[in-house]
This record gives sequence, C-alpha cells and structure tokens, in this order.
Amino acid sequence: MHDPINKSLVVPLTPTEAFTLFTDNMDTWWPTETHSVFGEKAKITFPGHKDGDIIEKSEEGATDIWGTLIAYDPGVFLSFTWHPGRPASEATVVTVTFTETKDGTRCDLAHGGFDILGDTADAVSTSYLTGWDMVLGCYASAAMTPVLA
Repeated sequence: MHDPINKSLVVPLTPTEAFTLFTDNMDTWWPTETHSVFGEKAKITFPGHKDGDIIEKSEEGATDIWGTLIAYDPGVFLSFTWHPGRPASEATVVTVTFTETKDGTRCDLAHGGFDILGDTADAVSTSYLTGWDMVLGCYASAAMTPVLA
C-alpha cells in the first residue's frame, strides 16, 4: 500500500483547542508505552514554529527526532516530516487539518510519502493504518477529558 493514509475524527473542542492539544500537549496523550522509540517514560516535545523538530526524550536524556514541522498555521493546519526511529532521509509526511463543525472540530490526518522507504514501504504504511487508529484514539480520549488547572 503506497497510497496516503487518511484518518478523520471529530473532537468536542474548538479548532484552537484541538490544535493545541495535538501540538503543545502531545506529551499528555501520545501512547509512549506502545508508540515511541524509548518507551513509556519518554517525553515528547512538539515545536511551536516551522522548521522546529518533534523530539522524544528518554528518561536517561537520550533524544530521537521524530520529524520536523514544515507548515504551521495554528488552529488550522500543520504538516511535518515523520521518521521516528529512522533517519531523516527516510521521512514520510503527515498533514493534519482542523475544521470547525457544529459538534466541535473535525481533525483530518493524511500520512503519505511511503515510496521513499523502497522495499519496506508496504509493510510500514500498512502498520500505520492501525497505528494511527490507536494514536488518534488516545487523542480523542484526551479531548473528552477536561483539564483542571
């Protein structure tokens, strides 16, 4: 499968809140125990600007760059290269848009560019079909949980 993966969900947040949860608060909902390089106690930092890196940091201080933010319009759209655990030369591209609906915000994720992976493209893209379901399920759960300051 080399076609882009497309996933959509609606969360009960404004586009700005949904965007902030996805980016600034990624570390609060991302399932590091199953979807990270360093495991459960890893911390994830999402950049607040174009050309910034998405970084995973282990409890011991080791880092892995997951990707680089290549487009950024807060509350509306973001796009980033994606290569957790792989070199940047094998990066695919993820794009997420945030669109206001009567029920909150529709988040549309597209993940493509798998052809750069050559012989492993089919296996990797197939693994992301269910991988994004798990990750976005965690995001949706976090969107349903009120944050108490």
